Amino acid sequence: MSQKWVDDWSGGFGLLRRDPATVERIASLAERLVQRGVWPDAESVYRVLAAADRLTRAAMWLVVHMTYARRVDLSGAALPAESFKDDPEGHTGGSLNMVPAFVGYLTANVLSGATRAWVMGQGHCVAAIEAVNVLTGDVSDVERTRYPRSDDGLSQLVSDFYGYQIRPDGRPAAPLGSHLGPTTAGAVSEGGYLGFAELQYIHMPLRGESLVAFLSDGAFEEQRGSDWAPRWWRAEDCGLATPVMILNGRRIEERSEIEQEGGATWLERHLSLSGFDPMVIDGRDPAAFAWAILESEERLKRFTADPQRRYPAPLPYVIARTEKGFGFPAPGRTARTTSRWRGTLGTTAPHATLSMPLPRPSLFPSASSPRPSMS
Repeated sequence: MSQKWVDDWSGGFGLLRRDPATVERIASLAERLVQRGVWPDAESVYRVLAAADRLTRAAMWLVVHMTYARRVDLSGAALPAESFKDDPEGHTGGSLNMVPAFVGYLTANVLSGATRAWVMGQGHCVAAIEAVNVLTGDVSDVERTRYPRSDDGLSQLVSDFYGYQIRPDGRPAAPLGSHLGPTTAGAVSEGGYLGFAELQYIHMPLRGESLVAFLSDGAFEEQRGSDWAPRWWRAEDCGLATPVMILNGRRIEERSEIEQEGGATWLERHLSLSGFDPMVIDGRDPAAFAWAILESEERLKRFTADPQRRYPAPLPYVIARTEKGFGFPAPGRTARTTSRWRGTLGTTAPHATLSMPLPRPSLFPSASSPRPSMS
């Protein structure tokens, strides 16, 4: 008996659960894509979404290894004590939150057949970008040679992360840093100064171009001028800009100002008063991000096509609610868990995302690929 991809995706995957609103929104999106002839049938759309789940889980697994481990074991075997870093670093919580966001961005590209630019304000969450890029093969030439998708290649990746090795000529030994860098595929900004991306993103895409800006709720209180973005945007000379707030409620080890004011409800009201058109999504689900990006562009295109449009433009703004560190033990907590969870990456740590062999699915397969079977 064969299982349809819509059922495979709707049932969730590991920690990834489906919010009813996401299920309804995706159903409408799939219908629209089929009606427009972008995809032959809804099953093809859901197959892409199922692949995105698997990529998300694999990337979260790799992100945690980048922080805590010196190597990986693709078989899922337990790592011995000497395989762990003495002083783990990596902004793991924020990076874990960025994984479904960035996978959702890639999924929106696949579903629409168009590649968008991206910028990330929280550049310290580089592990998420590098992990996804390495797993999909979207890497620079130097990274492709150094980080092949194998035990040795991925072990080199996690070992290089925050490694600080320097070559005899004084240059970094590894093409991997603490922030977005010149070898990070697709990166156009380091993201090292909180609030800068919030101010810049609206001015970046030209007419006919598209940009997704991943923003931090911790940076929201740094540069408040971004509230004026709807007044700066003009259909005549601006491209499609989609701001995506990763709302995890934390600013390093403190509660963010947004969280203290009232969380997503307060932010949604604040954005509406500033002229934005906010939408709230499940920030743990890559499909929710994909829907939000495509929906945001649809709304802005409708505004652009209206001959009676009036400014300021109702600029869409995505609020992605999540917990800092979703996918790892004790999400939402700030206490260091290095010693507590040492040795559990390959065994039975809470949240099974971390205790699995690396999945090897065909990422974003074609509609002609076989469906999953129920045995």
